[in-house]
This record gives sequence, C-alpha cells and structure tokens, in this order.
Amino acid sequence: MDTPQQPMVVTILLLLAEPLAEERLREILNRRLLPFARFRQRLVREGGRHAWIEDAAFDLNAHLERRRLPEPADQRALAALVGELASQPLDAGRPLWRCVVVDNAGSGCAVLFRVHHCIADGIALLRVFLTLTDRTPHLDGWPMARATSPEEQRDQARLAAKTAKAPKPLSTGLERLRWGGALVGGFLRQFLVIPETRTALRGTLSGQKRMAWSAPIPLRDIALVRQRWGGRVNDVMLTAVAGALGRYLRARGETRTKLMARLAVPVNLRPYQEEIQLGNQFAVVFLKLPLDVADPVARLAAVRARMERVKASPEAVANSLMIRLVGGLPNWLEQGLLRLLGLKATAVLTNVPGPEEPLYLANAPVARVLAWVPQITSIGIGVCVLSYASAVTIGVTTDQGVVADPEELVAGLEAEIAELLARVGPNIA
Repeated sequence: MDTPQQPMVVTILLLLAEPLAEERLREILNRRLLPFARFRQRLVREGGRHAWIEDAAFDLNAHLERRRLPEPADQRALAALVGELASQPLDAGRPLWRCVVVDNAGSGCAVLFRVHHCIADGIALLRVFLTLTDRTPHLDGWPMARATSPEEQRDQARLAAKTAKAPKPLSTGLERLRWGGALVGGFLRQFLVIPETRTALRGTLSGQKRMAWSAPIPLRDIALVRQRWGGRVNDVMLTAVAGALGRYLRARGETRTKLMARLAVPVNLRPYQEEIQLGNQFAVVFLKLPLDVADPVARLAAVRARMERVKASPEAVANSLMIRLVGGLPNWLEQGLLRLLGLKATAVLTNVPGPEEPLYLANAPVARVLAWVPQITSIGIGVCVLSYASAVTIGVTTDQGVVADPEELVAGLEAEIAELLARVGPNIA
C-alpha cells in the first residue's frame, strides 16, 4: 500500500512531563522493545515475495534521533515537526521503525515513534508500547527489564479486545444461508467502486503531511452524551467527525442537500489474546456519514443506525477476504485495485482504546498519548481517536494538497462535542 505520497506508517507521540535521559531510553528500547523480533528485522524480497530476516548490521543509533523545536517551542512548532517527519518514508534497508526525542517540548519532552504498518496494526502496537511503560514510578530506580505480569497481560488483552468484532452466532440453516449470501454480496461490493462525491475534502496529494490534535476530552463527557442519547464512544466520535467535515465544507460555500461522505473505518478482528501477536488482523468497512445534518442529535441518531447496519453485516469479513486476495495478485494489478479503493472514501477513522490509568516511561510521567493513522492512495484525511487516562484525544492528519490546516478540522470536532454536551443539559449527572 506504500506510495511516495502515502507512507503506510503509524505515528505515536508520547508527551512526557519530565525530561528523559538518553541512556534511560536506550535501555528501555534494548530491554523491552528489541525482544520483539520485528523491531530487529528488515524486509527483503525473495522469489517474488517479501520475507523478514534478522538485520545483521542492526544499530540502535540508526533508529534514534534527538531534535529541538525552534522558538517559540509551542504546540504549533511540535505539530510542524511531527508533520515533517510523517512525510518521510522509513529507510527500507533497515528495520521499519524510528524514534525521535524532542527535548524542548512542553515542560518535559516528547518521544515520537514511527512504525510501519506491516509490523503490526494499531491494536498490537498499543500493546507493544504498553510494555515500555510502568504503572507506577520506582523511587529506588526504574527496572530496565521486566516481565509483564499475568494481571497486566489480562488487562491488556481485555483492552485490545474492546473493539473486536465477534462473529455473530448463527443458530439455523436459514440464517447461515442468508449470511453466506450476504457475504458473497459484500465481497462483490468490495470491487464495485462508486467514486466518492467530489468536494473540497478531496484533492491532489502533495505528499506533505500536516498534523494536529484536540485538547483532552474527558470520557465522562462522552458518557453523558451516551447516557442521554445512547450509542457507543465510536458513534459519538463519528458524529463529531461528520459535523466537523460538514462545517469545513459549509465554510467554503458548500450548500448541497443530501451531502454524504464515506469513511474507511478499520475494524479489529483480533480475538481475545493474552500473548502479544504482531502482524495485522483487521478489515475496513466503508461508512457513509451525513454532512448536511447540522443538528448533532439528529446526526448521532443517523450515525448509530448506519453503524448498527454495518455491524450486523458481514462487510468486515468480506473486506478481509478481499485484502487477502488482492495481496496475492501481481503488483501492477494490486496497485490498480488499491487506487480504485482509494476513490471510495474521503477519510480514514480509527478508534483505539488506551490504558485507563496514567503511565510512566523510565520514571517520567506520560502526560498524553497521541496517534495518527496512515491513509491509502488518494485519501488525504486521517482521524485517530485514542483514549488515555480517562480522556480522549483526537489526532488529525491531512495532506497539504487536500486540507492545508488540520487545526480547522480539530476546532470543528471540539465545537461539535461542546454542542452535544450543551444539548445534554444540566439535569444529567
């Protein structure tokens, strides 16, 4: 799926409340990250197929870099640096990851990880990075190496399985027949490309990424909205995203009625797994969102109804089968089909549930965790919803040729959440 304009790389940013000594970070990576073989291996092509081999010349120095922000070293400067780094492909001659420490970010520092999606999907990567952290500080010195306790393994597995799509039990032969027919129909629809409506949200990619993120949104606020009108956290986030996209278009004179946007939404297919397993176990469903519904409550009801229909269908399984099939085709045909799939959506949205309690990296408190999702082919907008320590942060990445300033989308998202909360009223406790 890699293209020069769209490197398939997951970007994760840890904002630490204290500075982090380089020797501590090196020890953490050596003792806790590098035991995962994929972070020591590189990809080679053998007999027409890719294979993982141990990198005999592996050098941790080649994956570590320290940077400083230009003054004023504020959030905008950090966002510009993250966008600059996210626009760069990883070195294909080395293991496909990179770590950049930004020394003068906030009151402490920032640690940026870029990991190629072929190593693991977002759910697996979250579990990997949880192993780098501790739940409590260690006053007598931090343990460089540690084994994940059975309790932690179970907690991580439950966290990862929160978004998993469980197969629907089919009790009768008629149900199985109907489901099989729906699966065949869903599989054929994967190749039926109805190009997305042309709007200001689609354009020619420049390859220059722009990054932004929201202020922390307390999960208790999201719970108030769900208590009042029902739905899941993902439904509320989808409603806010649709509202923000609609605001962006209306600000540019778009007044069409029945205006829709299709989002590519990754679906976690991992079962409950206590051991961390890398690789990719996900599929993508395409969800049409109403952009012309200004009332957020009515929009939430429409989003919930659409999501319920998608969850009840075998679309995710059909997409997983399609991905496997396309991955085995000749490269020229595979690339052509991927370009067609890129015409089906305006944005990618993923929702990753993170740890509920604050964490520490080498005894430095992790104040915030941010993430950005890669897109494919001509899709120029990505939205990543990540929860951490009882709050949600929404990371937005855009291509400069599509949306030059993702802060405008972030402002729209925050305004939509605020409007939903205002509509809840003071009587819900």
